[in-house]
Amino acid sequence: MIKKVLLTAAICLLLPSQVLARHSNYSPMAPRSISAESSKKDYSYGLTLLPGNSIDSIEAVNRNGPWIVNYMIVDRYFLRPVAHGYSHLPDFTQTGVHNFFANISDLTGTIDNLLLGQFGHSGISLSRFAINTTLGIGGLFDVATSFGIESHPMKMSTVMGRYGVDQGHYLMIPFMGPSTERELHGSIADSWPYMPLNPVLSASLKLLDAIDTRAQFIPQEGVIDNAVDSYAQMRQIYLMYAQGKVDPDAAMKTQEDKNVDEFLDEIDE
Repeated sequence: MIKKVLLTAAICLLLPSQVLARHSNYSPMAPRSISAESSKKDYSYGLTLLPGNSIDSIEAVNRNGPWIVNYMIVDRYFLRPVAHGYSHLPDFTQTGVHNFFANISDLTGTIDNLLLGQFGHSGISLSRFAINTTLGIGGLFDVATSFGIESHPMKMSTVMGRYGVDQGHYLMIPFMGPSTERELHGSIADSWPYMPLNPVLSASLKLLDAIDTRAQFIPQEGVIDNAVDSYAQMRQIYLMYAQGKVDPDAAMKTQEDKNVDEFLDEIDE
């Protein structure tokens, strides 16, 4: 049984090109070449379809390996304590760090919005990056917003989703947290601003970004900690939030959960 699980995990991780295929409207397991008849068939092979047509095909591996490492060890003994300590820093320090990474997101958002044909949003993102990088001292200050130039964030994974690419396999990646095939490809594409940097500097910036992001989730920790099944709750919240960026209306159709609704609302505030 263990050999079969490990083999399944290896196949899923070694075939990332699956996520780039144009899936059917029903299942990420559909063949590359689909007909009207095949598009109506169930290719989930008995697995539960999750938001964004994702499936947790290696749940046994995700639960008993990376989830324990990420949630029970890395988050509990490192990321959570550090994030709580970070949250006690002066507000202007936290705001400066958050603005710095948001400025980088404006740079990647320039390309991502452009790929969606949102030329206005793309131009605004580029303008924000130029203004905040210069007048905002490297993006530490959000001068553009004070000028009335509002942000229009966009991620490559969302772009892919709006072009019909499903979430694909749900993955719990050690030391990185929850992801999907689509998110994994998208995050790699959006990491291009870090590529010219020294690897150590790049890794340090990504760690700081992770700490800043983790600190934003402190008020919602109880939603996961107090859940009957913390793994399933995290999976549902993550997939619904990601799919909500692609299709806000469809994202909530899979499962109505008051705690999840409140969690998603607080993230976007």
